[in-house]
Parts: sequence; structure tokens; C-alpha cells
Amino acid sequence: MGSCPAQVVEDEGDALLLPFLQWCQKVNIQLNPKVYVSTQGTVWQYGMLAREDLPAGEVIFSVPRSALLSQRTTRIRDLLEKEQDILDSSSGWVPLLISLMYEATDESSLWAPYFGLWPQLTPPDLPMFWSEDERLQLLKGTGVIEAVKGDLENMEREYSDIVLPFIRKHPKMFCPQKHSLDLYKRMVAFVMAYSFQEPLQEEEDDDDDDDDDDEEDCRKGTLPPMMVPVADLLNHVAHHNAQLEFTPVSFLLTSSWFGHRHFVICM
Repeated sequence: MGSCPAQVVEDEGDALLLPFLQWCQKVNIQLNPKVYVSTQGTVWQYGMLAREDLPAGEVIFSVPRSALLSQRTTRIRDLLEKEQDILDSSSGWVPLLISLMYEATDESSLWAPYFGLWPQLTPPDLPMFWSEDERLQLLKGTGVIEAVKGDLENMEREYSDIVLPFIRKHPKMFCPQKHSLDLYKRMVAFVMAYSFQEPLQEEEDDDDDDDDDDEEDCRKGTLPPMMVPVADLLNHVAHHNAQLEFTPVSFLLTSSWFGHRHFVICM
């Protein structure tokens, strides 16, 4: 399985997508030649469509674990593990969010082409980014205002109490002006919209190499969230036609049932 980047791009004028797909080929992300990526005929922004009929159970793409972006794969993973005690939070997302801020602001990052899609991958207009007046005007009486306010307060507290002290402790790698609260909030939205959590495998319960954070996640029954390139290009609907499968070496997306040519692949 696998095709050259130009074969899976329907919008040839897209200056962001082709470099990303070239990067996919470089890091050994395998795309089925029967599918293509486009902004036409999708639910929102980019989407993946079938160029040919797809039988049930066919692999649509595979992503090696080395291409996943998480606190376990980032270049600062050793630092995060060393500082894990001061990065503990109620959300459990701080190590991943710091990883994303670090990788997204470094042009030499392995994932730089992935973050190059940000103009298209930034989540839709979310209430958390509206002004207070806009929220009062448009969401009055819904209960959403209070929920958003609580979320923002938690983010700001998490950033000021945990993330900012960590940033200041490591000035050679981080800068408060670059790795700001605004960037932190956008990373939270990014994770909320596009991250995946791998179900905990029973045999991992006895893995002596797991660090304290992973042991806590084991008790919760999931591993920490991670970003899965290509998977976040897919549209998400209730009646999906594809499913993500986890293997020891990669993540696979397979078709759930027979799909005709030009159908939109959704999770």
C-alpha cells in the first residue's frame, strides 16, 4: 500500500497540503492509492474521499508509531519525564500541550509540515475564543457561557501555576512570549478537536517500565492523548464508515463496510 503525494491530492493548487503529504511519505505514513484528500464534497475543510470502491476491512492508511506526536515521541520527552512531578494536573494534558507548543514553534521539528496545515486544521470558531460580549449575546440562556467560563479559568490557572513556571525554568528551550497563554489555549482546542486516546491493553498493566504518569493512566483505563497525523484530516460523523485500529507498530484506519467511489471517509 502507498502512493505518491500527487496522487492523493485533488486540489493541486493547495500550497499546504502537498508538502504535508510529501512529509507523510518521508515518515512512512502509507496512504491507500484508492483514496484522495480534498476540500471539495467534504463536511468541513479537508476530508478524505474514495477514488475507487473500497471493500469492508481494507486498510485506508497506516501511521507508524514513530510519526505520532505525543509526550512519548517529542524531542523533549526526557525532560518531561524528569519534570513529571511538577507537571501533574487535573486534566492530565499538560505534558502533551507543552510538547505541542515546543514542536509547533520550531521550524526544525520533525512535525513542522504537520503543523504547516494549521490554517486549515485550526478548529472552527469556538466560544472559548469569542469575546465575553459575543458569548453573552449569542449564548445567553444556554448554560454554555458558564461552562466556557469555567474551562477558560481552568486553562489560565493551569498555565500560570504549572506551565509558565516550567517555561521559565527552561529558558534555553522556551520563551513566555512565544509559548504564551494564547498559544496554550489554541493547543487545548487542537487536542480537544483532533487527539486520540489509545485503549489500554491488559498486558500493559504489568509493564515495569511505565513511568508514574502512565501508571495513573493505566488506572483510568486509557493512555495519554496523542496526535495522529492524517487521521485529523477526516470528517467525524455519528454514522462513520471507518475505524481506527491500534497495533504494536502502527495505527491503521480500515473501512467498516463497502463504500462506493467518491464517498467521504468518516470516523
